[in-house]
Amino acid sequence: MDRGGRLIARGTKERPIVMTSSQAVGERDRGDWGGLVILGRARTNQVDPSIEGVSPQRIFGGDNDADNSGEFQYLRVEYAGIELTPNNETNSITLGGVGRGTFFENVMVSFGGDDGFEWFGGSVNGKYLISFNMWDDDFDVDFGYSGNNQFLLAVRYPSYADQSGSNIFECDNGPNDNDVQPYTTGTFSNVTGLGPIKAGASISNGNYQHAIDLRRRTAVTIANSVFTGMPLGVRFNQASVVNQIITNGRGVYRD
Repeated sequence: MDRGGRLIARGTKERPIVMTSSQAVGERDRGDWGGLVILGRARTNQVDPSIEGVSPQRIFGGDNDADNSGEFQYLRVEYAGIELTPNNETNSITLGGVGRGTFFENVMVSFGGDDGFEWFGGSVNGKYLISFNMWDDDFDVDFGYSGNNQFLLAVRYPSYADQSGSNIFECDNGPNDNDVQPYTTGTFSNVTGLGPIKAGASISNGNYQHAIDLRRRTAVTIANSVFTGMPLGVRFNQASVVNQIITNGRGVYRD
């Protein structure tokens, strides 16, 4: 959905909206379709960025953090998202420059072919988000995202992980380590991340990596949360992440 568009997708607890594969039941698989892409006019830290995995190119972002891209409630997106080429993929749900005027609660993604939720900048807030059986990362945050999210759940299967390395959180500031602002300062609280390891340290898929991978100047806050079953906990991927915590007092906390 391009900038300026609004989608009203309000299901109910009893009758959720399901966006799924066109294949017959029993034949559906991850990557059957591209996924839900929502583009808004909220701020990013890139100049006229174009969204991944979409051709022809679609520009997103702007200067209106209150931008409204619609209403999304009791919605499930399944069997979506696929890596087209390295670093060029669609996710189950992609939010590019989506503003806080957008309503985004009780949303689930399942059996995805790449990331579950990915925020490219923007300021949209969310509650009650579930990522189930993704291929790559569950929650991916980039390009100066600044919204608040609460009550998140990620559940992983042992067999499915991406060769690029799968994490529950992957948090970035940009595609490189340049000092671009606004920084990625999104806040995520009350998160439960359940990795593939049930007991001990053995794992059937070596592509699993971290509960939280903090990359390139990211300044997210992850608070009051618990993660288990991943090979490693938190990685400070670049020295610039440590500098953000020292300078701005932002980072990963567990209460």
